[in-house]
Amino acid sequence: MAMRATRSARRLAVVAILLSGLALRSLTFCGSPTVAGRQPGRGRAEPSRGSYICRQAVSLKVDGAVKPLGKFLLLKSAKAEEMTKGGLLLPKSEKPKEGEVVAVGPGEAIAESGVMVPMSVKVGEKVLYSKYGASETIECSGEDHVLVREDDVLLKYEGDEPSLEQVSMPRGKVLVKLLAKEEETSFGLLLSKEASKQTTTAGKVIAVGPGIVLANGDEQPSPVQVGDMVRFRYGDEVDLDIGDDQFSVVSSSNCIAKWQDA
Repeated sequence: MAMRATRSARRLAVVAILLSGLALRSLTFCGSPTVAGRQPGRGRAEPSRGSYICRQAVSLKVDGAVKPLGKFLLLKSAKAEEMTKGGLLLPKSEKPKEGEVVAVGPGEAIAESGVMVPMSVKVGEKVLYSKYGASETIECSGEDHVLVREDDVLLKYEGDEPSLEQVSMPRGKVLVKLLAKEEETSFGLLLSKEASKQTTTAGKVIAVGPGIVLANGDEQPSPVQVGDMVRFRYGDEVDLDIGDDQFSVVSSSNCIAKWQDA
């Protein structure tokens, strides 16, 4: 009896393994490094029957006019540069996170009061947006466009290139020029350019965007003003071709202290 029970248990285990294998073959895999019929590091193979491979979505092609909704902006993507100003070739996959605003959504209402918050970005302005922000690629009239939330816009400008004279900020954000690199230690030793570091969480406010809108519709002024020195928790570094200075875009809510430079 004990031997028969053992044999039955083995048979049940084999059946369970076979059933689990069939279940795995019928699953849908999205972004998985290994799926049926394909192994990492090898050429593309035909998927096995009963399996489905999710690949990266291509840009949506639209013939008509596109109207953004909510806080989204429609940007005409800037052409990717093939070479840096220093003569280095850029990979084809590295596209600039900038574009020209061609359409703007109506904005969003505050849930508590229903007050509409107006958009702080306008049609015709050029913007830089965060590489970490979500964006949707869409092809309109044969040209690449992206849909970007206003919250992901770092700065806006006019002209061909952003400059301090032409830069303005979207709602709730400030532009900070980071403190200069330390070239000498507290003991008087000179540091090499490689050893000296730029302060990445403190600097001088260069530009300030509109304040946030309260539930009653009033605009709350920004807690910092142009000329203030600020300490902040984190920001998005932006590449402005202005000498050796470096800049960060910071949400005003991430500024934790301010003072006036002596």
